[in-house]
Amino acid sequence: MTAPVDFTAKCFGANLRLTRDSDSSWRISLYTFVGKNKTLRNIAFACTHPGKVPRVVPPDADADTPAALWLGSAAFDLPDTLAPKIQAFLAEHAKGGAA
Repeated sequence: MTAPVDFTAKCFGANLRLTRDSDSSWRISLYTFVGKNKTLRNIAFACTHPGKVPRVVPPDADADTPAALWLGSAAFDLPDTLAPKIQAFLAEHAKGGAA
């Protein structure tokens, strides 16, 4: 078992959270807060079984495709500036590194 770790950042006006749980499973959620009470509203969610690690695909200017975060068969488009930050987080934590 490893300690859970989180990466959270703004992503196209919403919040993106990438989490490695203590059993080495991963979750990605895209969410926002709405209303005057700031109620959490999930936009998208993906998770995998332990051992399946997310991957970042860099942007491809020739094909006009943005950077993307993949978890299994789920993909989340990323701002180009966010992709290297997530790659650094994954490099540190994909093999069970502590927070």
